[in-house]
Formats: sequence, C-alpha cells, structure tokens
Amino acid sequence: MGLVRRTLIPGLVLAVALAGLATPAHADPSDDPQLTDNALYTSGPIARSSCAEKPIKRRNHYPTAKAYVTFVIGCLDRVWSKQLAKAGVKYRKPKVSLLSKDPARFCGYKWPKSSFSDYCESSRTLVLVLDKTLLNLQPWDLYIFNHVASLYGTHVQVLTGIDDAMREAIPESGEPGFAESLTELGRRTYLQTFCLSGVFTGSVYKSMPRKAADWKEVVRQMGKEANDFYGSAKSIAYWMNRGFNSRDPKFCNTWTASNAQVA
Repeated sequence: MGLVRRTLIPGLVLAVALAGLATPAHADPSDDPQLTDNALYTSGPIARSSCAEKPIKRRNHYPTAKAYVTFVIGCLDRVWSKQLAKAGVKYRKPKVSLLSKDPARFCGYKWPKSSFSDYCESSRTLVLVLDKTLLNLQPWDLYIFNHVASLYGTHVQVLTGIDDAMREAIPESGEPGFAESLTELGRRTYLQTFCLSGVFTGSVYKSMPRKAADWKEVVRQMGKEANDFYGSAKSIAYWMNRGFNSRDPKFCNTWTASNAQVA
C-alpha cells in the first residue's frame, strides 16, 4: 500500500506565509549567514545513542500510536537538546499536541481537511492527528517516526533562527520571479527538514529493530510525495540519505546547495 500524503511540515503556517505575508524588504538567502553559516552547522556529528522504538502492532489504535510518538519525541528532545548546546543555541522543548481527530483550528487558522500535521512557529507547537488515515499507512510506524522527526526539524529551524531568516527572504508579491522565489524557498526549507530527520534517525538507527531496507523503503515512499515545494524524488532521497549517512547537520545546509541539488 502506498503512502498518502496529507500535509507535511511546516505546512499550514509556511503555506500562508508563502501565499502573501511577505516582509516589506527581503534578503538574498545566499547572503544571509543565519541560513548559510548557521551555528547549527558547526555542532558536529550527532553521537550514536539509543531510541529503541517498539513497532506499533495495533493498527488504528490511538493510545498505542500516542505512546509510540511520545516515546519518539522524548528521544528527539534528548538528542537535539544536546546537539544545540554544542552549537551554543538555547534549547526549548516544543509543545506537543497529539490528537485522535482533526482540530477545528490550529495556530489561528481553520484546519484544512487535507492535513494530518503541522507546526506553529508562534507557539512552537507540534500537532499530529493520529487517525486512521495516518495509522493505516505502510510502512506506517517508521513512516510516522520519520514524519515526527521532520516536524521536529522545523522546530530546530525556529530555535536556530533559520526559520526567521527564511521569512526575511520572502519577496514582495509584485517582484519579478515572485512565484519561482517562493517555491525555491519552500524546497530549501522542506529539504533541510528531511535532511535533519535523516541526521537524527541515523544517530539512533542501530538501536532500532530495523533493517537497512526499512530506511530505503521510507525514502522511496517519500519520493512518491515529490512536488514543487518538497522537491523532486531525487532531491528528497539525496537530502534524507545525506543526513542519515553523515549524522551531521552541516551536511543539511540546503541554502548553499546548487539549484540542481534542490530541484
């Protein structure tokens, strides 16, 4: 069974920002050290540690899925708090909301029925709807693991100032090349979170009851979700594997990558 994407990170809020909440003046992303030379990239490889997740065995069972995601978030808190300390970045846990059905509103906006997750920058809240649409996916538990790690990547971008710098680079709607600039910013943002998910997952993968083929399958399935904002299947695989194999955030610097690498 193929995976069916509803909405990935950071989803709702970024989509609204890219739709028209541009700042009056914008910076060239390649000239902004918060994007290209961020302290995150100096933190070094993430040390291997344990996050021995237990695969979810009861499909469509919210309590079981909630316990699984709560455990994974605990691992993310532990790993990223240590890593950001190495970079000299003040750490703050994200707020987490795990729901069994869609909320009416989130982050001040009406919740789109096509979504199952989002991240709210203003409140630093991660929300995940653990309903049957998500819990029927295959390979569903590792997919959720990767999805949560990607959402957490957005939180890392917020804490390190990458998210603010990205928003400063959003052009005004009347400028030449407006649409192209928006989609490129979106791709570089999303692909970085995919890479950061790979960095985290690579650091704990040896402790998980997983085979190399399981990671390859998640990467393959993610490639099916390629679009203008997430990037091509080739780019998604490149950044996920780059993070997974290196365990080092410096290899997730999409802001200095060539256009071909973030296509």
